[in-house]
Amino acid sequence: MEIELGCWTRPWWDFTLQEALRGIAAAGFPIVGLAPFDDGPVFSADSTEEEIARLKAAVESRGLLPQVVFGNPDLSRELEEAVRLFQHEIDRVQWLGLPYIVLLGTADEDQYEKWHSAVERCLDFAGERGVMLLLKPHGGLSALAGDLLRAVERFDHPNFGVCYDPGNIYYYTGEKAEQDLPTVVEHVRAMCIKDELGGKHGEVMITPGVGLVDFERIFSILAEAGFAGPCWVECVGGTTLEEINAEAKKAREFVVRVAAAA
Repeated sequence: MEIELGCWTRPWWDFTLQEALRGIAAAGFPIVGLAPFDDGPVFSADSTEEEIARLKAAVESRGLLPQVVFGNPDLSRELEEAVRLFQHEIDRVQWLGLPYIVLLGTADEDQYEKWHSAVERCLDFAGERGVMLLLKPHGGLSALAGDLLRAVERFDHPNFGVCYDPGNIYYYTGEKAEQDLPTVVEHVRAMCIKDELGGKHGEVMITPGVGLVDFERIFSILAEAGFAGPCWVECVGGTTLEEINAEAKKAREFVVRVAAAA
């Protein structure tokens, strides 16, 4: 099974962007996903072209291809303002050359309709800029595959798809991702590689392959559906910089092995 394998900066949350990029490159990943750090996001809707250019240069100086970022409409704003700001963020994503934004949805039931309305109004805009919007399981309106499928069917848009996250299925619902995935597998365009221990609200900052997720089965289901897209390792174990770097390498080796066998 052929995949595009990358790694998010999330495991290096307590460190710097440069340390994260060094660790990801040293672990052998060719692709990077840009997650926020403890001191904030790496860029925002207000970032200038010069700031984006420096960020892109920093990533590329490590021989990495930037591919994805987390994003979401700011539902604390009025709808018009939330749409405007998210469109600004999409512009910055285009400047960086990223083809994907992974959406996090919302856990606030009172905001479900507002979230859908904001995203719906940004789909054409994102498509014109070559940026695909992908919703991942994250509790709330995107807890399980059935929720993801409802969003796909509601939007019915070529620029919207699913970024599956098996670890989050376990974490937010306690259900088994291997039984959940088939419901929406035809619409999966990417996957966040995340494991989980302890069932609902357990631990996700562990290295893939040591937890509850049956990645062999997950990749087999994806392969049977013809999936051949990007997969981004989101979490690994370790607390020190050296430990995290070592676990990132283990994660890459594990995913390469499992994907090749699917």
